[in-house]
Amino acid sequence: MKGVVASNGKCELRHNLPVPTVSGKEILIKVHYTALNRADTMQAVGKYPPPPGVTEVLGLEATGEVVKTGPDCKKFKEGDRVMALLAGGGYAEFVAVDERQAMEIPNGISFRHAAAIPETWLTAYQLLFFVAQVKSSDTVLIHAAGSGVGTAAIQLCSKIVGARVIATAGSQEKLEKAKELGATKCINRKTGPWLDSVLEATEGKGVSVILDCIGYPYVPQNLKAVAPDGRWVLYGLMGGPSNEIDLQVNLRSILLKRVQLRASTLRSRSVEYKENLISEFCKNAHKFLSEGMIKYMCTSVERLDFMR
Repeated sequence: MKGVVASNGKCELRHNLPVPTVSGKEILIKVHYTALNRADTMQAVGKYPPPPGVTEVLGLEATGEVVKTGPDCKKFKEGDRVMALLAGGGYAEFVAVDERQAMEIPNGISFRHAAAIPETWLTAYQLLFFVAQVKSSDTVLIHAAGSGVGTAAIQLCSKIVGARVIATAGSQEKLEKAKELGATKCINRKTGPWLDSVLEATEGKGVSVILDCIGYPYVPQNLKAVAPDGRWVLYGLMGGPSNEIDLQVNLRSILLKRVQLRASTLRSRSVEYKENLISEFCKNAHKFLSEGMIKYMCTSVERLDFMR
């Protein structure tokens, strides 16, 4: 089968990869669509290796048709339309995954559009409900609001929980989309200090939750933006490294404000954790997708060959 792997800092399309075999609770999916995530681009340049035992084929999600099931499968059968959360392997013609990491594609959603759901929406759901434990009374600051996780998190907060959302992004186009999706305050990080706008919007009280994929460059501002007893959820380091952070000052601020600094990733989590996450997502958010109440982002579609 064809598949894309990382080789010498770039993507390589191979034509002679073996079709995965299935055992236990695994299903074999004939892949129709996959999606591009930041983790894929980082793995491609050697900065984010797959977990031990995971295929070298890129791709953290896929949609398609079940063509084979393992002897212990009970959830899916051959012919079912599914979307799956993967540790790797989505950039290929076939992928094997434990059925507990797959979901039925909602009625009315195509294979193509469903490919924009698993990694992005499950990450956002995990961050908000498993890690931050967001409530309707919260004000949530979402950085990189124009990203896949950002756009999903805005909708989960505003349309499912009823929490207030403050969004930061680097372009007016992204901010307009954030407002359309439910953010009540949108701040362009390139036109002025976003911290001032956050404090103004909260009457100086700060936010109760921060979703932060930027990391080091935003540490001082986040500490001023978060309210006492606030939850600061770190899930990425897009801002790169920094040698200018005063660790002593920041730890003191965390202590005095009783800030709960929580960190999370999803790829390396256990199958049981992902099964629970998918179960909760399907119970509480799946129907909103099928009913068109929340929107998934799909900006362009390319053939697998474009990864060469």
